[in-house]
Amino acid sequence: MASLEDQYQKALRLYQEDSANDPESEPYKSKYAAREIFEELKSRLSKQLDEDDVDDAAEDQLVEEGVDGVGLTRARMAAVVYHLGVIAVETEELSTGEEHLKRALIILGDHEGIATGVSSMKVGDEGVLSAALSGDVDSLLSSSSSETVSVSPATISATSVALAISCHNQLGILWSHRNVFSTARRHLDRANVIYEEYQKQNASSPRTIHSLFSACTESDPDENSGTAALEKLHTLTFYYLAQVYGHLGMPEKSAWYCHSTLQRQLASKDYDPVEWAINAATLSQFYQGKEKFRTARHLLASASKVLSSHEAEFDTQQAESEETASKQERYKRRCADVARCWGRYCLLLMQVSVNRAIPDDPQDEPSQQQEPEEESLDRQLEFVQLEVSDLESEVVSAPVSTFEEMRPLFLCGLRHFTEARQYYSLEDHASDHVSITQDMSQLYKALAFFEPSEDRRSKMHKRRIDLLKILVQELNPQYYLHVCRQLNYEIAETYSAMMDSKLALLEHGSGTPTPAQAKKINTLATSSIQHFLHYLDSMKDATSGEQPEKYSEDSVRPALIAWFHLGRLWSKLVSPSPQSRLQNVAHSLQNYKRVVAYCEKNPDCESVVAQELAICREMVQLLPLKMEQIRAQC
Repeated sequence: MASLEDQYQKALRLYQEDSANDPESEPYKSKYAAREIFEELKSRLSKQLDEDDVDDAAEDQLVEEGVDGVGLTRARMAAVVYHLGVIAVETEELSTGEEHLKRALIILGDHEGIATGVSSMKVGDEGVLSAALSGDVDSLLSSSSSETVSVSPATISATSVALAISCHNQLGILWSHRNVFSTARRHLDRANVIYEEYQKQNASSPRTIHSLFSACTESDPDENSGTAALEKLHTLTFYYLAQVYGHLGMPEKSAWYCHSTLQRQLASKDYDPVEWAINAATLSQFYQGKEKFRTARHLLASASKVLSSHEAEFDTQQAESEETASKQERYKRRCADVARCWGRYCLLLMQVSVNRAIPDDPQDEPSQQQEPEEESLDRQLEFVQLEVSDLESEVVSAPVSTFEEMRPLFLCGLRHFTEARQYYSLEDHASDHVSITQDMSQLYKALAFFEPSEDRRSKMHKRRIDLLKILVQELNPQYYLHVCRQLNYEIAETYSAMMDSKLALLEHGSGTPTPAQAKKINTLATSSIQHFLHYLDSMKDATSGEQPEKYSEDSVRPALIAWFHLGRLWSKLVSPSPQSRLQNVAHSLQNYKRVVAYCEKNPDCESVVAQELAICREMVQLLPLKMEQIRAQC
């Protein structure tokens, strides 16, 4: 008969290696084969325990903590039951997996752990193992109370600690699969407590799960591998907690655990640089949304630093194999993604700067200086292993208030978006290309807000239009209908903004436009009208060719605002002819009436466009009088 060690290694090989090559028709073939071997191991170890056939010498060598240890054979039994639990979870047998994982915890002495760390149980050593092996877990919970207890010495012994944490991590995954995230969190919190208690109370080097089935001598490097494995397990606990807190609607805690996971990976030097970089860049998006720009900038700088440290490796590699080519492609894509995150950082900081420049109430304007407590928190979130001050110094981390301060932000954002667009081409990645181009348009829009020169401001808006028009011309509206709607709407709004700028300049001057000025205003107004009509035409019913009687919830406001803009734009056209003016005012009145009529027919929509509706109703009353005045001039 094969030795326990050989059987264990065979089962492990089937589970970890061979299962990756199982056919689609039998996806769990190797895992089921490994399960059979683990069941045989369980039977053999059970007999050893029943017959007290334990190698005392091996056990004494393994367990330095004496009576607090669980013993070699029981530790092996717990490892086998743990593996059975993991296989059950991965083969979608969650109830069986939960049962096995709880049995393993009982064998390890973590009786409290099977109640997810929230119950206090008084269970003697007598009968614990037999109850666990027979599956009578519930009997061990009968004496539970609401008190939280400390971790037993047996659980945090060098023999048991890695297994116990692994069990709770797996139970956390299991309950996440069931979407019961509160229970998943308690198991992961329990894993965290076990790790912390081990660090406080145990000076012995931890054993890896696999080392329980191999001979270990003083010359073996098990001390380092055990410590490294335990640290990796603790990092996994943090990683899972980050996901769970996200599902529990606690984004701040989720972000903290994400950051801690990244920090631990850096410290251990056990991470995939490309994956680490994109995770750091993604986390920066959360802090940007909270307007914690210093932390967001540090995360982005760290992501860029980690990627650049591996740039030479990817640049010198030749795509001689499919695997190498795939790695190079992945690297290029993640570089583009990090660049895109940098662009978003600059854009959001510019938009916040614009918003702060026009506060609703000057008394409520937020301070641009960080509070000492927030600055201290930012420093706690720094990756001390990385020197990124050179990258951080390229861009500010606080809102700005002048064009001179805004311009470097704009240039940084434009450079990064351009880099991202080189990878996300219109031909191969249309949706991403369009999204990046729209963000570039918003960069120009934010910069134009602080531009004092009307002429340069108009050129910035014109640059926006040029960027977006290319997309409208290239995209097929049959496949990109929603995107084409967005683009036409933004182009129309931009033309309208340019027209308003020309009109404002005129009002500060003579008030009477020159023929050249009138032509420019009319060109901008008609261009805006054209693109608003393109947008509204895309909303028409395909069968009747008419506007829908009721717009969808997400399109009702933009549609009504488009009609409102049309009413306003027709009234802004400059014409020396009374007949043309009369016709323009008639078009304006018609569009205002459409908004009023729609809201009267659908009163639930009035609140969606309350301010614009009030103006429309007023115009419906005033414009007929204006038309009479114009007729009198004819």
